[in-house]
Amino acid sequence: MVLVTERKAGKITVLDVEGKLSGGENYSSLSEKLSELLMRGEALFVINLSRVVNADSTGIGELILCLRRVKERGGDLKLASPSQKLESLMRITNLERIFEIYPSEQSALRSFGH
Repeated sequence: MVLVTERKAGKITVLDVEGKLSGGENYSSLSEKLSELLMRGEALFVINLSRVVNADSTGIGELILCLRRVKERGGDLKLASPSQKLESLMRITNLERIFEIYPSEQSALRSFGH
């Protein structure tokens, strides 16, 4: 199960993701939340992955879908605080070339000039 909560840091929306980012009952909760925020006019996002315990190809696919939706709307999305396991998975799959990944939420926010 994945729990997604939102909060604001200035003009940036931080999405805190908790649980397993994988296929299952509510695997699309992250992309659904992001779509809702895009419809409200939000454009800058940090996805905080510090509480994601595991991810599979479905979960990684959901992150890619989120990035694509944000970019299509002229926004930006950055990932923050992935676990060592998740960061390794992203490196192995070359996703570090399409995502901006930061070791902490603060560094991701600073990258927006926040």
